[in-house]
Amino acid sequence: MLGHIESLTVYIPEQRKSLAEVAPALQLSPLDIRMFSRFYGLANFPRQPGSLDDLLRPLLKQFTDNHADWLPRIKHVVHAHTLPGIRPFDLSGKALLDEAGFADDTHYTSLTMGHCSTSLSAVEYVCSRIKTGEYALLLVGEKAFHPKVELIDDTTIMGEAACAVLLSRAGERCKVTARYSMQAGEFSQHRGNESGKESRFASVYFSFIATAMRNALEHFGHTAGSLDWIAPHNVNLSSWQKLADELNIPRQTLFLENVPRYGHCFGADPYLNLATLIRQKRLSPGNHVMLVSVGMGATFSSLLLVLSAGNEMPVFCNLEQFPDIKQD
Repeated sequence: MLGHIESLTVYIPEQRKSLAEVAPALQLSPLDIRMFSRFYGLANFPRQPGSLDDLLRPLLKQFTDNHADWLPRIKHVVHAHTLPGIRPFDLSGKALLDEAGFADDTHYTSLTMGHCSTSLSAVEYVCSRIKTGEYALLLVGEKAFHPKVELIDDTTIMGEAACAVLLSRAGERCKVTARYSMQAGEFSQHRGNESGKESRFASVYFSFIATAMRNALEHFGHTAGSLDWIAPHNVNLSSWQKLADELNIPRQTLFLENVPRYGHCFGADPYLNLATLIRQKRLSPGNHVMLVSVGMGATFSSLLLVLSAGNEMPVFCNLEQFPDIKQD
């Protein structure tokens, strides 16, 4: 047992851009647009003007408004992010915590080297730092501030969202029972959007994830059909559907409904998907849920959750209706 998730707080900008609206800046051809729409299932992307702090500030306010009594016992805040550098080197995210009312002795750090999968790998590390009676907060959120960041060529387009995951060592609502990660270090120099260049990682992406998924299921003591849900990163529909068929994973257990709603929101995707399942009351007590993400570099990471109380874990969201875009 690694720890427990006590609550999820989600901030999704109300402003959206459609695929057609982001296409010019990304220099997408009509053929590219059809591919991203028809095969990859991408349609809408949250976008908010301003800096990363402008994305995280309302998330933290929402969290503190709903967890005021918890703040004195939150001893660690860890920001898991994809890009190695997210602020000028002379600035720290600790200023946001002070502004939001966290205790002066709250320890702040960040983790990054698993890129988009860091938000899952981080949970074991964060929980290991928590003492009895203490809590920790995992922050996940990033800005798609430049075409080099916004687009992974022939793969996905990034959205903007942020999550605050409250963690403890003991609890009943959501048990984090195990983690499995796998790396392919030969791709550590991959730089995301490499238009005009053949990507070696793209050529082995499918086999890498398929192998990692098989290893993770074995590590967790599960089969492809024994999990109740898989909540993956929202990279695109086609790759996950292909993987499901290859691994004999029932498609109805693979949660992909947020791909057209929000795009690939860096490391936040698995938590957005878990929050959606809870909000839509689609979990039953004792359900086993696997969170999965893959980061450039390349790192696969996964968590096995047991939802002891079904849908009773609190989920807070700034949107009056979450998810707020219905899909046919």
